Amino acid sequence: MGLSVSIHRLTALAALAAVAAGAAGCRRAPPNLDSPGTAVVCLGDSITAGAGASDGHGYPEVLAARLGVEVVNDGVPGDTAAGGLARLPQVLAQDPWLVIVELGGNDILRQVPLASTEEALDGIVRRLLAARVLPVLVAVEGPFGGGSHGEIYARLGKRYRVPVVRDVLRQILFDPNLKADEVHPTDLGHARLAEAVAATVEPLLRQHRRLRGR
Repeated sequence: MGLSVSIHRLTALAALAAVAAGAAGCRRAPPNLDSPGTAVVCLGDSITAGAGASDGHGYPEVLAARLGVEVVNDGVPGDTAAGGLARLPQVLAQDPWLVIVELGGNDILRQVPLASTEEALDGIVRRLLAARVLPVLVAVEGPFGGGSHGEIYARLGKRYRVPVVRDVLRQILFDPNLKADEVHPTDLGHARLAEAVAATVEPLLRQHRRLRGR
């Protein structure tokens, strides 16, 4: 009798766990995977622009080779989060379905108030979502600043259910073998960043193609 009750209890618990996991999976599903857009765009600062890498070895170029799709590099050295927000019209003109946002490092270097950085990044995410685009955030952490800045990306990811690539920049910029200077990766560092971004983007690309019937 006791064994039978235990089996039934375990079965019930397993069923509840499956339901919970399914519900969690639904909550984690990012928005706009069915976007009608066609392009993948990297919006960012000097890291996105390829600073520290040799020609053709910046992370957007390496990412394009890894994904097997064209990736538009819209990186501007020195750009802040507010600068990226101001440039959104030219990003949207590329007809993106996915935009990878790597911004915030220059905000720290220029001592932009934390609230202003978060407001600008929040605006970028909201405007992309309103345009039926899926944003992917690359968290700027490590030598740029402390944990408070890194928490911005976690909050935005949770608030809007958008993917966040965490820790990779921190790991790269704390490793002398992966950085060309204090704030820019080498070729190998850019490759490491592209690998981490691809790990997040590849399944999104598969889902997008499936939903769009491609």
